[in-house]
Amino acid sequence: MGGARGGYLHRRLLRLQVGYLLAEGPGNSKEVPICLPQRVHVVSDLFLESLAGKLILTRTKEGILIQGTLRVSHARECDRCLDAFQHEFDLSIAELFASPPDANKSVFSVDSNGEIDLAPLLREEVLIEESYRTICRADCRGLSAATGINLNYEEEEALVAAGSQWDDRAAIDPRLAVLKELLK
Repeated sequence: MGGARGGYLHRRLLRLQVGYLLAEGPGNSKEVPICLPQRVHVVSDLFLESLAGKLILTRTKEGILIQGTLRVSHARECDRCLDAFQHEFDLSIAELFASPPDANKSVFSVDSNGEIDLAPLLREEVLIEESYRTICRADCRGLSAATGINLNYEEEEALVAAGSQWDDRAAIDPRLAVLKELLK
């Protein structure tokens, strides 16, 4: 699902300049709107169809605290019927970007140019969200266990009643057909 389809926005749009905020000192904050309505390449194995929301960047003693909620649209495969669909979800962000870099404070840091890269954080958060089962719609009927047809489009019983006979070969994965021959 992560292949490049058509054009996409480059991941450099996910880099935010925060040097001015570092110079202002602790307690200062800035609201940053995020609106990427087109497909964006986050990292090598992740494309998002759209990304929108707002982040609040707050200067702390340790660096820059990022907080906010982003609306993410991501191409997924339904866990029941295997059809592709757009999975939309809200992603709550609350992460410290350390300045100067300090692994004891945060795995993320402000780079030497005064920029933060949201791509690694987005990748982690989206992969966590992807680990949950997701279906294309609430009434998804999935695939038939006997025949493998998508029950959202065809009724298995209707095909049998119409004269389509399911012989033993139709219900067996062709790669495993050799094993059935061993039973004879």
